[in-house]
Amino acid sequence: MRRFRALNRALVALETWAAGGLLVTVSAVVLLQVLMRYLFAQPNPWSEEVSRFCFIWLSLLGASLAVEHRAHFRFEQVTKKLAPRARRVVEAGARVTVLIFSLLLIGTGIALVDLTAGERSPALNLPVALVYAAAPVSGVLMVVHMVAGWVGEDAR
Repeated sequence: MRRFRALNRALVALETWAAGGLLVTVSAVVLLQVLMRYLFAQPNPWSEEVSRFCFIWLSLLGASLAVEHRAHFRFEQVTKKLAPRARRVVEAGARVTVLIFSLLLIGTGIALVDLTAGERSPALNLPVALVYAAAPVSGVLMVVHMVAGWVGEDAR
């Protein structure tokens, strides 16, 4: 259990650094694109792809970090008025829903990666499957974070 929680902490650190790097990259590339387009009238053909690909990865890594920090959208105005037992049932139902979503993200993400395995992006000539890989990676990270949360609750 201790090793699993250590793995989770390492993954959270890696995800946080990756998300930060992706955010900086998206911001810099979009700024460069705007400058090149409006100041020099020379748009970069690759910048739109880079920013889109990075934004997709950033969004899905952010979703997985939100699972770790339990920061997803909640109806706290409703649940805080429930009895403690009913609140636990609603929270357990929400966790099961997120787990099912994570498993669907893994399954459909793997199918999309497989489906796009031979395709290449037009401007960067990168494998399109690289972009779709964000879905199953994020789903696996969500499952790991959820299990680590359950293990942490059991240790208390």
